[in-house]
Amino acid sequence: MSSSLPILVPVDDRADMRAVEFAQQLAPTIGADVRVLSVVSDRSMATDREAALADAAQRYGDPVPEVRVVAHHDVAAAVVDASPSASTICMTTAATLLPHEGHFGSIAEAVVRMLSRPVILLGPKARGPFGGVGTRLIMPVDGSVAGEYVIDSAAALAAVLRAELWVVTVVSAREERRVVEAAGDESGAIEVGYVRRLAAALGGGVEEGAQFEVLHGPDPASAILDFADSDGLIAMSTHGRTGLARIFAGSVTTHVVAGCRQPVMVVRPPDSVLAND
Repeated sequence: MSSSLPILVPVDDRADMRAVEFAQQLAPTIGADVRVLSVVSDRSMATDREAALADAAQRYGDPVPEVRVVAHHDVAAAVVDASPSASTICMTTAATLLPHEGHFGSIAEAVVRMLSRPVILLGPKARGPFGGVGTRLIMPVDGSVAGEYVIDSAAALAAVLRAELWVVTVVSAREERRVVEAAGDESGAIEVGYVRRLAAALGGGVEEGAQFEVLHGPDPASAILDFADSDGLIAMSTHGRTGLARIFAGSVTTHVVAGCRQPVMVVRPPDSVLAND
């Protein structure tokens, strides 16, 4: 993940600068600068927006983030257009929760869906201070290929942060009973063996080593958030399919982003992976 390309931070007219604050802490670690991007519907609005954001950016220290304002009819498309010249994207989101459907908030969701690369999201509870961007990186997986698509990105981030990588999976009581019926007394060993295998495979590529844990609870998102607490960054796929008899889909990721006090790195697997999972 180390790169000389800047971290791209999309900011709207409300000038919510939490993502800028986090990006400024992350940037020296990965050898990058920070570029603030704001999108206006009409070019006549650009000068005032740029002046306001440049003034707000001054408070985030040296080097002061670069500010760019572009005119575009589609904010998400403008962010995606700018993404090839960025090392990663870091943005805030309302992480809106809709019944029966995962939804980050229209712009953030569109950006994540249009890119098969990591995007760092700050939900409404991620308000800092970010404490040196965390000492642990929590990677939830569910046994599916799509759910595991985040592995390489999470390992890369953990390596540059020198953070302890934790591979976790979540099992509810109902799922546990279902697995016991199918596998008998070996059920617990199956789940532990799964995360242990992934952690062992990652151990050689993560400086601080990879740990593993099986979490228990009726709600996967709550179990993940409780385990991460306030010092654990989280990295996860946005859409997985059932690998251990559970749905680990967009709604879980949305609840994690909405409830996490730290940024969450999400990555959407390409359609070819989702179609075959």
